[in-house]
Amino acid sequence: MMMKISIVAAAATLALAGSAQAFEAYTDYTPSKEVWNVTMVKVNPNRIDDYLEGIKQTWMTGCEVGKKNGVVVDCFVYLSETAANRDFNMMLVMKLPSAAVSDPDGTKFKKMQAETRAMLAQDKQDALVEGYEELRSFWGEMTFRRIDFK
Repeated sequence: MMMKISIVAAAATLALAGSAQAFEAYTDYTPSKEVWNVTMVKVNPNRIDDYLEGIKQTWMTGCEVGKKNGVVVDCFVYLSETAANRDFNMMLVMKLPSAAVSDPDGTKFKKMQAETRAMLAQDKQDALVEGYEELRSFWGEMTFRRIDFK
């Protein structure tokens, strides 16, 4: 009797395993061409407004230049509303049209660097980023792709 139960259980397991198909990319889901670069930052809680003021003038300026040059689709800043953040409390998110825009291109880099610097005088750039080490620390950076299920 025990042997019969074991055989039936094994047959049922094989039948279920045989009918299940592996979940596959481009069949069951598609990764987006666009990529999101996410930088996680731990900003000292009593200095968030100071940091936001600085990145509005520096990081967001760079984002606008990137958009103008077609290497950035959009930029976002996310601030956590959770008080007990041990790791990070802010995310700087850049949506890129594809991973290919990360390929080295000295000409484009120098053009964008000149445009960014022209938008903000050097002395103001230096003043804005002076003391950033006291305001924040970087927790990490990751690149993501959106997954669209079929």
